[in-house]
Amino acid sequence: MQFKPNFDLLCYWPDAEHAHTFASNTAFVAVFRRDNKTLVYMCDRHCYNISFNMVDMCFADEFDYKPDVLLTEMPNAGFERRFNWHGVQDNTLAHAAVMAMKKKIPVVCSDLSDEQIVNVINSGFPDNQITNDDLRKVFSSGGPYPNGNIWQKMSAYVDMYGRDRFMLQNIAAALNKYDTVFAIFGVGHYEVQRLVLEDMMGKPEYITRIKNMRGDFTDVKIEPIKLCDFHLGE
Repeated sequence: MQFKPNFDLLCYWPDAEHAHTFASNTAFVAVFRRDNKTLVYMCDRHCYNISFNMVDMCFADEFDYKPDVLLTEMPNAGFERRFNWHGVQDNTLAHAAVMAMKKKIPVVCSDLSDEQIVNVINSGFPDNQITNDDLRKVFSSGGPYPNGNIWQKMSAYVDMYGRDRFMLQNIAAALNKYDTVFAIFGVGHYEVQRLVLEDMMGKPEYITRIKNMRGDFTDVKIEPIKLCDFHLGE
């Protein structure tokens, strides 16, 4: 079969927010299987330690699924060790890309470039044209809310009609070409895409226990020392 996303099942973030997959704010992995195809969707919390562990766990030799390709939430404008408006160096998305390259796994940057984002927003807001310089306002507006202020409306619009669609197009194209597809996108993107993914692939299984790949600290007791007292005004 050919995989094709049904974009009518996409929802805005405020709607998905009321139907979180899990109540806790944790990273998790959703594993979809259909017709000998496997999609391992790493639901990332950008730059959290648990997400670095999740990436390392999914690329470990003992992990059950060996990826043929990696899709990562990085702009499709060449490899950059930063994540555009987040402004964070060496984040979990870039970490996943590096892990894949070390294992000679193809990497697909599956998010829109800044220029494409601007074009999508301007197509939906012809009376409020923006430039690349306005993107930080869009993505630091407090959330993609279609009923919020103008920047929040732009953020919601570009996710619904640009970024999430492009991510899903890449997932479908990868499934049509490869047997095992790894994707690492923010957990918020997963929530708004979940119904589309389930329509394509069926209900997933979830991995919620993320192995600590960077050392076991369960038996370590932290006993800080005190160097001085705080004195207001000194």
